[in-house]
Amino acid sequence: MSKDILQGKFKQNMSRFKVGAAVLILTLILKIIVVATRDTVIVYAGIRLFRTISGIVTVLLGAGTLVFLVFLIMAATSYMALQKQTAIEEADSHTGPVLKVKGNLDPVQIKNSLMTESDNWMKAISQINPSEAGEMNVALTSVRETMVQMDDYQLRLKNLLDSNGADALRDTEEILDKVEQHICRNVRKLLNIMTVSSPNTKNDLDVVELTAKNCAEDNNRLLKTTKEFIVAVTEFLNSQGDSGSGINEVEVYKNALTSQIEEGGIYS
Repeated sequence: MSKDILQGKFKQNMSRFKVGAAVLILTLILKIIVVATRDTVIVYAGIRLFRTISGIVTVLLGAGTLVFLVFLIMAATSYMALQKQTAIEEADSHTGPVLKVKGNLDPVQIKNSLMTESDNWMKAISQINPSEAGEMNVALTSVRETMVQMDDYQLRLKNLLDSNGADALRDTEEILDKVEQHICRNVRKLLNIMTVSSPNTKNDLDVVELTAKNCAEDNNRLLKTTKEFIVAVTEFLNSQGDSGSGINEVEVYKNALTSQIEEGGIYS
């Protein structure tokens, strides 16, 4: 799972932790107030009412403490996962080529390489052939947006599974990881074309622009099926697994994604 997804999860858990801390502080203040006004309450309302109020506040304080501890653990767990992934990505950045042929590609490195290469090309084109800059920028931006959209879909699916406790459907995350790798391989092919091409040559400009458009088109086609796949998973969870057709729908889209990935992408 990418660092961006883990960062989103950590921010979400930190927000919950802050809510838990606020609840704990509020219940603690209530407890202090009850203890401080003990004699006054007993004198004017009686010992029985005081015991009732004190009991309720004690229960609230216990619940507040439990909520705080649960959110603290969630925040700590997501923080450690984020730190681990950060360490892995930093280690990977110093070992092996970014556009390696074998093994999984690093989505963060691919995205950073695309941004760097795109910026270099746009600077050159803007100076040499400004009339081509507009369309090239649109084409390259559309490719970057597909990678951002993929991160968003992965985060949405993870949140969906987490909030529903759907551990039996964790293999759906693996499918999205494969989709992400397919998109990365498409972008790698674009980067390779940009590396051997020159923004000074009209023919090279046309080749890079066409490659970028094909890359974005193929990625978006896969992202469309990915969205439908997530919707199918959502509908299955909403049915609480009572409908056999629900899981069949999930399998249909899973197979569709697998077939599209096996097609090989651009220049397959």
